[in-house]
Amino acid sequence: MKKQYMLKKNKEFRYVVSRGKSVASAYMVLICAKNRTGTKVGFSVSSKLGNAVVRNRTKRIMRAGFATLMPQCRQQTAYLFIARKALVGKNSQVAQQQMRALLAQAGMLL
Repeated sequence: MKKQYMLKKNKEFRYVVSRGKSVASAYMVLICAKNRTGTKVGFSVSSKLGNAVVRNRTKRIMRAGFATLMPQCRQQTAYLFIARKALVGKNSQVAQQQMRALLAQAGMLL
């Protein structure tokens, strides 16, 4: 996934959390908000879920799962995926299925 599509600054993450609509599953939480600067996506994994290796692996899995879904998502929207404990140790196909279900539940798929 290209860096131009990533939420990078704390200010961007806070905007999505404060203005966004959230849907949740056992594996992750999705928060989405309208965004004027284009489509952006962020991934968050709490330090409660494991050490740095576990957190980075989980974020990599989430990025890989979302990369194939991005063309099907609505444009001009910021997405924030927050991992839950059940996602740790799963593969990118599980993450992709959960993301597709959350996006459909939020009405963000085209």
